[in-house]
Parts: sequence; structure tokens; C-alpha cells
Amino acid sequence: MSSTSNDAKSTIHERDIPSLADQSVSSQTETCRTELSFCLPTSLAFFKRLTWEQTPWIGSTANSVSANPINMLDAQTIAQYLNSHLPQTVTVEAIRNAVLFGSTYPASPTTITASPSPSEDISPICTSPHLFIIFPHAKGHTTSNPSFLRPWHDAIVAPAFNRAWRDSFLTRIHGAEPDGLTRILAPTGTHTSHDALPAAGFLSHLQNGAPTCVRTQWPAWTTDNWGLGVEGRDSGARARVLDEAWDAMCGMLKSYPGMEAYRDPVLLAVSRARIYVAGDEMNMAGKVRCVVQEWDKVVDARFVRSGSFKVVFQSVAGVVEVEEENEEMPRVWIGDATGRNFKRMGEHDDEGVDGRGPDGDRDVDGHRDKRVRKSGDGAHAD
Repeated sequence: MSSTSNDAKSTIHERDIPSLADQSVSSQTETCRTELSFCLPTSLAFFKRLTWEQTPWIGSTANSVSANPINMLDAQTIAQYLNSHLPQTVTVEAIRNAVLFGSTYPASPTTITASPSPSEDISPICTSPHLFIIFPHAKGHTTSNPSFLRPWHDAIVAPAFNRAWRDSFLTRIHGAEPDGLTRILAPTGTHTSHDALPAAGFLSHLQNGAPTCVRTQWPAWTTDNWGLGVEGRDSGARARVLDEAWDAMCGMLKSYPGMEAYRDPVLLAVSRARIYVAGDEMNMAGKVRCVVQEWDKVVDARFVRSGSFKVVFQSVAGVVEVEEENEEMPRVWIGDATGRNFKRMGEHDDEGVDGRGPDGDRDVDGHRDKRVRKSGDGAHAD
């Protein structure tokens, strides 16, 4: 760099420094993605396929961000935008202490009961929408409280879970109902191979600090008629069975002694899947639609609070570098030095100035401009 250039930069006045705003004449969104979307389901039937997370105290991550428990920043965002859709106020602390109840999973899962290692936070079970249960009136860390976990598992969830499997007709039912009319032995009730195990074994994981997640599946209906792996005409059965299960759980919470602080539960669905959408080529409604279409693959939109679905987008925008065009500026000549008449080169005015024709222009001294005029004899100059 020359010394002249350095001297110019060292002596420039502050007001003469070019601004970034001058360079931001045009900009474009280079990338736009979401890693957080959420809504308020009204029932377990919101999910077409649902796990039951039986060790909800074990943390998990999705895309290197805490998925369970819900981190502070996400909890603040969720509380800010969802409280207007709820009959009671839900605090950030209550969202942070929400119990991970389950997760959706692909229509053809491999082994969803296996626990992914901490490094496998992009597996389908981690990036699929999670279902949390918020207890607005409870205090403290619910997921690590054995006095809550034992009755919650054994007396609230397990009976609804077992009944859902029996009502699904997707598994063989053994035994007889206690009020059955035809009996050989004294009826001991019915059971299936999917009946829930007691909480005692899972609580030993909590006491021993075992890092292994344990989960099972709620009933899921699948039709293979077209190889699509969807529930087809069984959507009604799934909606009925899971909706009745949620109603039963809420009813047990109202009447079970010692569980008063856990009444009025709120369902919260959260997805931390990373979804990229178009930048400037798509408006905001189109971007939201792209995310909603991913949810539609695994949820039933009939069971969600209207207007509660929210998407948090992250956009990176940059200034578009505009190349200067080196177009030659049009030349002009002044027909009247007083500024009354400006003409571009090549323009003609048969009337001239003051109606005196093209050769009637005079300068400020009153001299006639010299022009080349064509005549029949040739070219002459005045």
C-alpha cells in the first residue's frame, strides 16, 4: 500500500468513513432452519405411535441440545407463547420440571426399546417429537422424586396402559374378567403380554444411577396394504383407545390420595428435529407449512389446541454484493446558459429557443453559436 493511501486513511474525518448501512442496499437470507417447534396436544391420541418412557429422569440430547429436561432457553420461549392458550398459568420452572412421558417413532421402527448412546443424538427416537406432561401446581424436580414416581407409574399410568392394550384387540388376552359368568377357576382378571411391569424395578435404576433408558410402546395400528406403514382405517380405533387412556389418567389424578399437587396436567409436544427451509424464495406461511408437514407424518391434528403450534426459526442473512455498472453517462449540451433549456446530445428541436429555429441559440454574450448547416451547395459554417 502506498504512503499516499495510508496518509489519506489517517487524516480522514469520522463523518467521511463509509458506513455498513450504505453497503446494505440489498440483502438475502442465506440459510433458514428450525430446531425447535412445539404445541399443546389435548390427548395421547395426538400421536399415531407413542412410546412410554419408564425412566423419565434420564437425560437426552437432540442436535447437541438438551431434549430432556427442557433447557432454560426453550422453557422461556414455550412459556411466553403458550400461556395464552391455557386456562391456568404455566411457569418456566414447571416446564423445566415437566415429565418426559413418551416419544413418537417411525412407522417401521428398528428397535425403539434400545437406548441410544449420548453421541447418537440424531437417531429417530431423539429427533422425533417428544411428549411431556407439565404439572402446573407441583414444586421441585418431579422426575427424581420416588414418592411421585411410584404411584404415578403403578396407580396412574399402568392401569390405563394395560387397559389400552386389552381394548386395542392387537394382542391375545389371557384370563377372565372378575365379573365373568362362565368360569372354571376363580377369576383373577385379564392380562396380556404387554402388561406394564411394576415401578420397583425402574426405581432401582434411579437409586443406582443406571444410565440405560427403558421404554415400551402404546398400542399402534399399522396396515401393510400398500406398504406405507400407516394406520389406514384404524385411525378411529387408535383415537378412541388413547383418548380414553388419557381421560382415565386425569380422573385417577383427581381422586388418588397424596397426588393433589399433580392435578390439572398439561400435555406439551416438543420437536428438536433440524429442518431446513428455503430462504427468500418462501414466505413465512410456507416455511411453517414445511415444518407442519413433518409433524403430520406422526400426529393427529384433531387433538391439538387451536393456534398453539409454534415454530422457532433461525435465519442467517447477508449483504448482496452489487457490482457497479460502468455505463457511460449520457452527454448533454446546454442550449441556454441561463438554465432554461437542457438538451441531450443528438436531440433535435425544430423550433429552437424562443422559436428562432435550431440556429437561433445565442450564448450569454449574445453571440450566435456556430453550427454546420447543410445546403444544396455543401457544408457552410456561420
